[in-house]
Amino acid sequence: MSEFVCIKNQEQILKRLNELSVAKKGLICLYGKSGSGKSVILERFARQKNTLKITEIFKDKEQLKDFLSALKLEKSMLLFDEVGLYGEDLFELLRLYSDEALIILSSHKKLKIFTKEHFKSRILAEFELKNLEKKELFDYVKEKHGIELDQKELQFVFKICKHNLRNVDKLLKSFKELQAFLDKKRFYILRLSALENHLLG
Repeated sequence: MSEFVCIKNQEQILKRLNELSVAKKGLICLYGKSGSGKSVILERFARQKNTLKITEIFKDKEQLKDFLSALKLEKSMLLFDEVGLYGEDLFELLRLYSDEALIILSSHKKLKIFTKEHFKSRILAEFELKNLEKKELFDYVKEKHGIELDQKELQFVFKICKHNLRNVDKLLKSFKELQAFLDKKRFYILRLSALENHLLG
């Protein structure tokens, strides 16, 4: 039975993945727009569980079958990132493989094949990453980059990055680099960083 959960906070999703990992087999689906944090969650979870995060785009069923055979079921858990480009035959193979291992599939949106009855019966849970709210963005920047944004800065980053964490990371990386060399106000440097990363039109 599928459990559809909309969760914004990455920690909550990681907690639920840990709880579900005791199942040892089945499918878990993770959805979210580009830059929403799917890859970050998979990387953190892969490290916690000492398992594989697979980013390879398999061109056909045989290539995927060879890859899975080479593992010899040594891994009881596999994390597949960005599966939106996979063909239906590859999903059928992963569905069968989920009888022997726990498989997490990450995609930018819920794929049509996941709604089919024979797939739904193997899905343990589905998680959707929603757009960050300002408070979550503030916490993310503080935790990851060690920067406490004021209200004006937060509003600026929130507006130009359009909920894309990759853009946030690029912006703040540039900001810290420029801040080390420029004796200017923070907001000026933040705007300069945005220009450098083509985030301002």
